[in-house]
Amino acid sequence: MCGIAGAAGTPDTNKEVKRMLAALSHRGPDACGTHEAEGLSIGNTLLKITGNMPQPLVGEGALVLNGEIFNFRELAAEQGIKTDSDTEVLFALIETKIKEGETPTNAFFSVLSRVNGDYALAYALDNELLLARDAVGVKPLFYSLEIGVEKSKISFASEKKAFSSQSSCIKPFPPGRIMALNINDRRLEEKSLAIEPPQERISEEYEAASCLKAALEKAVEIRLTKTAGIAFSGGIDSTFLAALAKSIDPSISLYAVGLPNSHDLTQAQRAAEVAGMKDSLRTHLLSPEEIEDAIPDIIYSTESTDPMKIAIGLPLYFVAKTAKEDGKRVLLTGQGADELFGGYSRHEVFLEQGPEVLDREIYSDIQNISVINLERDDMVTMANSVELRVPFLDKEVIKTGLAISPELKVLKKDGLYIRKYILRKAAESLLPSELLWKEKKAIQYGTGVQKVLDKLARDAGFSKKEGSHIEKYLKKIAVDEGFDFIFR
Repeated sequence: MCGIAGAAGTPDTNKEVKRMLAALSHRGPDACGTHEAEGLSIGNTLLKITGNMPQPLVGEGALVLNGEIFNFRELAAEQGIKTDSDTEVLFALIETKIKEGETPTNAFFSVLSRVNGDYALAYALDNELLLARDAVGVKPLFYSLEIGVEKSKISFASEKKAFSSQSSCIKPFPPGRIMALNINDRRLEEKSLAIEPPQERISEEYEAASCLKAALEKAVEIRLTKTAGIAFSGGIDSTFLAALAKSIDPSISLYAVGLPNSHDLTQAQRAAEVAGMKDSLRTHLLSPEEIEDAIPDIIYSTESTDPMKIAIGLPLYFVAKTAKEDGKRVLLTGQGADELFGGYSRHEVFLEQGPEVLDREIYSDIQNISVINLERDDMVTMANSVELRVPFLDKEVIKTGLAISPELKVLKKDGLYIRKYILRKAAESLLPSELLWKEKKAIQYGTGVQKVLDKLARDAGFSKKEGSHIEKYLKKIAVDEGFDFIFR
């Protein structure tokens, strides 16, 4: 995990990129480097997780990567490459394709089509800059592009706060997109790595549960490191991940936060005990004062004053902070399970409209999860220099999940709904029934954070009766702190 930034077609690009990287230093405290060519510069702030390879990597071109390539060892073995760096493997594969005569865009497409990973990356070759982002958008990437009459200008970064105040039209780089820009001739080329709808469906319950469990086992295994922990609420998503991780690493640590006697803390403690992982659980008791003190950091991290983003971001921020204090650099979460397996109440409504409607909406949820959830989660964990990993959004898990019939995701029986039914069935051999079928509260309510935000806003003089009182409170804090980039 790292932070990346770059600029092309602008005056003194290297100076600008170094300024951008300084704003991203929390994403990579271990090293910082840049590569400069004529009118073009890219750079990286490094958080060492896999290997110890400083960036940018330079050869025919130059590469910076934010993220992890989880199948890099298999790809390296195929090419006879000996290294413990996923970045080095990716760079070697891309450069080999280019030396064989492929265009940079085609080289990117060929290599990234075989990659199972979470990434945002940039590659510079002569006057051409290429950007790419993983198909779901687990890793954030933003860019500003101006196609000029004589020369094009582009800047990109892992977070919006890195852009200068003069930057216009900063947009999220689309997940599953490869873009190549020649800054001299203004030529723009794009290719798609987007998730495709399944060609075949899995309708039999046993087969679906078996395939899903196997895919998740592999997804958890390739994401575990010696410095990994699990964000743990005691719900089916995190408990399933914990059980899978325990079979691989019995010493895996679980992290839960909440106000004293809050639902999530109570549920996490009970779930850890029932699952035989009581000694693995690390808890942190939140206080209203601690939450209030952290709000400016969460607004700055998420680059937002949206009440829901802040309310959800706060508990995850403290989970990552607790894990970091415990020496962890990687945090696995259950993000994506609700979207992929029908975990929201609205999914019941979609099922009533027809299985094909539920199927379509789940596919849409996965396509939009980066903007709604992933960018927020990445930023609050990386504010603590902790890398977020999401096994439920693994390439093969998504492929398997989308193939499973929607009626197995939201099951209607005797007039009642069971959400994430097939996920619960997949976990049946690992977890007792007490944990399998329990519904979970949303994190902002389960931890007690929402009540604290409500009270803080009212205490600050914002009337709940007048509406949007929490949002008004958060916006005032952003203005008082001088977070101008949030309102661009």
